[in-house]
Amino acid sequence: MNSMFQFSYYRRIQLSFLILILLPIVIVSVFLLSMTRDAVMDKIRLTNQSVVDVMAKDITKTIDDLTYASNFFIQDPSARAQLRSFTNTRQIASFADYQRQQHIQDFFGLVLAKTLNTDIRMFLVNSEGFIIPSSEPDQLAPFRQHWEQLRSQVDPDTPKRLQWLSRVQTEGGKGEPVYYAARVIRDPVDNAYLATLYIGITNPYFEKLFRQAASGAFALYDEEGGLIAGDASVQFGGGSASDQTLRSEAVLSKTSWKMIYETPDQEVAGQIYKIFYIAMLFVIPFFALFFIVSLLLAKRLHRPIRKLDFMAKQFSQGNRLIRFQGKGKDEIAQLGQTWNRMLDEINQLITNIEQEQEQKRVIELQALFAQIRPHFLINTLNSIKCSLILDGDRRHSRQIDALMSLLRAYMKVNERTSLAAECKLIEHYMDIMRLRSELHVELKVMLAPEVAEFEVPKLLLQPIVENALLHGFAEKLDDARIDIDAERLDSRLEIRVTDNGEGMPDEEREALNRMLEGPETDKPQTYRRVGLINVLQRLRLTYGPDATMKLRANPSGGLAVILNMRA
Repeated sequence: MNSMFQFSYYRRIQLSFLILILLPIVIVSVFLLSMTRDAVMDKIRLTNQSVVDVMAKDITKTIDDLTYASNFFIQDPSARAQLRSFTNTRQIASFADYQRQQHIQDFFGLVLAKTLNTDIRMFLVNSEGFIIPSSEPDQLAPFRQHWEQLRSQVDPDTPKRLQWLSRVQTEGGKGEPVYYAARVIRDPVDNAYLATLYIGITNPYFEKLFRQAASGAFALYDEEGGLIAGDASVQFGGGSASDQTLRSEAVLSKTSWKMIYETPDQEVAGQIYKIFYIAMLFVIPFFALFFIVSLLLAKRLHRPIRKLDFMAKQFSQGNRLIRFQGKGKDEIAQLGQTWNRMLDEINQLITNIEQEQEQKRVIELQALFAQIRPHFLINTLNSIKCSLILDGDRRHSRQIDALMSLLRAYMKVNERTSLAAECKLIEHYMDIMRLRSELHVELKVMLAPEVAEFEVPKLLLQPIVENALLHGFAEKLDDARIDIDAERLDSRLEIRVTDNGEGMPDEEREALNRMLEGPETDKPQTYRRVGLINVLQRLRLTYGPDATMKLRANPSGGLAVILNMRA
């Protein structure tokens, strides 16, 4: 029972199936839902903006009609003549007054006929407060109530433009609200006050305009934020009862009015989410069914893997005879057979290792015996040196001391030493070579103080000096000399070994330089080249692949070997 809840390989496979199937479905579904929602929102936003723009154009046309009506009474000579006679009229006291009223109403009819706009309400008021409406005179009471509410908002000294006033309603709440503008009419001859024209847009006009959209709320505000028409819940400043709305705006260029259209997101996204949730109700049962079936199939497929796991544990506990017992030709059966062959090879390797360990112990014992011989030789040379010192033979005792130093260096060739100690070892080597060949070669060492203690591999310079002695001074010279100098150049160390011997032909030297720079250092070489290649390989193993060796002609004759490495 406990094995059912272990986080085994089998459980990890199931969890992987669950994640790799469920996660992409969820991610793709959410991604598609988001993309669909955004696309629909963008499309509706563009549609709403188009609706707002069309409505703004319609309202602008109505404003043009109002402007035309006001300009008509100001610019038409006949209308001005009638207004001059009308300006002081208090009531209809004569037939002439009645005819004058009829003429002015005829002008109203002419304006309405040209604008073809039945949603405009107009009336004229003279200095005596006498009103002539655009409709029948028996409907005068609502106009008078409107005038009483608006008269204080009119500036009589501003006759050159329409003055936008406010929305008014008949007292008692009867009748539709009307939004008014006023135009003060003065005589162009003497600037005398003639009348004030009040032009209003009825609320049914806006309701009919706003009903063209099936959803959402409209509002029309003047430039100061006063509501002209529409839903007051649509706020002028951009806020609303809910921030989850699509808001489209358009500003009327002639009046700076703002047309606003808001649609709640829920109205748009609700249907999308509903479809998504219905789809999920179909997907989830199928996913659950698939998961149960996959559990059963995976458990059956995992049975051979459990056998392999049991076999591996038994083998690790020392049962080297256990093998996989499986049938079939599928991948698991092939893996089991491969596992059996691997166990056979492991058994053979264990046997070989046991034999190699036994052989290694024998070799180590032989190496211990071999190390006794150099120590015996050094001890013997030390005894001879002491005898020579006692006999007063200082020259040969120094040479034996130099030989002992070289032997010790050869025994510890893989260790590092300071550059100064390395040069001291070269001096011992020169003493021995002078004894062997009776060649008198002067050795001169010049080390900068900051590089004297720089560590280098032991016997690094000995092959270079040996080449100089064997090849550079094949014929004896009276002033034979080898110079060793070193200095730090920025972050690198440069060691130069120069001689004044026979030197090397240019072609051979360039060929050798190319070999030292390229991959040919691994190929078999002559004895002279082997020494230089060994030095370069030790340099690169110690200081990295950017260590270099170059051969140059010595201006005073001979050859210069230059080593360059990281300091």
